[in-house]
Amino acid sequence: MSTKTTSSTHKADEPAELATAFALASDGILYFAFENAPPPGRSVFVGYALRADEAHTFGVGGLLLWAIVHPLALGSDGCIYVREGLIDAEGRDVFRGFAATPEETTRAAEELHRIASNVVVEVFARKRAAA
Repeated sequence: MSTKTTSSTHKADEPAELATAFALASDGILYFAFENAPPPGRSVFVGYALRADEAHTFGVGGLLLWAIVHPLALGSDGCIYVREGLIDAEGRDVFRGFAATPEETTRAAEELHRIASNVVVEVFARKRAAA
């Protein structure tokens, strides 16, 4: 993802495009994935994915308790990411993301709402066509 701006309406540290990969952390912050360097001054979340068996073992209550003590993040890929240093990273998927500004969070929510509506329409159209 590029951190260059394409319009004068963007701040210098705001990416021109929002990443499609993101994670919502238990501290309420939305993080966008980055490939090169995050925008200056943004906090960064680096996390490693829990395996399905680990998430199952913890259960909902255990994960909620962990999220109170240590930040967890739910990735757009469906993985639960645990902050770097809290679990062994060997062989795990990694998520590196920078904190979104309130404006970016609003833009992302608007885009997700628009896309979700289109997906629902398509799913129901396919169901009707298959019937």
